[in-house]
Amino acid sequence: MRDDYEKFTAVDAEVLAISAESVPAAQSFLKSHPLPYPCVVDADHTVFDAYDVTSRLMSLGQRPGLFVIDEAGTVLFDNVGNQQFNIPDNAKVLEVLETPRSA
Repeated sequence: MRDDYEKFTAVDAEVLAISAESVPAAQSFLKSHPLPYPCVVDADHTVFDAYDVTSRLMSLGQRPGLFVIDEAGTVLFDNVGNQQFNIPDNAKVLEVLETPRSA
């Protein structure tokens, strides 16, 4: 997402990262890996649990989740992987964003 951030904003998408770590851990990560979009902390996993992006033993930590949610709160696309490499590529997410929807 970081590398194609301008492509996402060009289609009026807002990108938001959510960290399941503590504030200090998230700040440490962001210091080394700055993002051009906001990152919020969900240390108590409220959002992660609501979207079933919970840690699983076989995932060796937090499972990656990616969601496209429209202005009305409708989930248009969701992907929860088992490993960090299970994140859909940006082209797939942009395709979802660029697909016309009926009003």
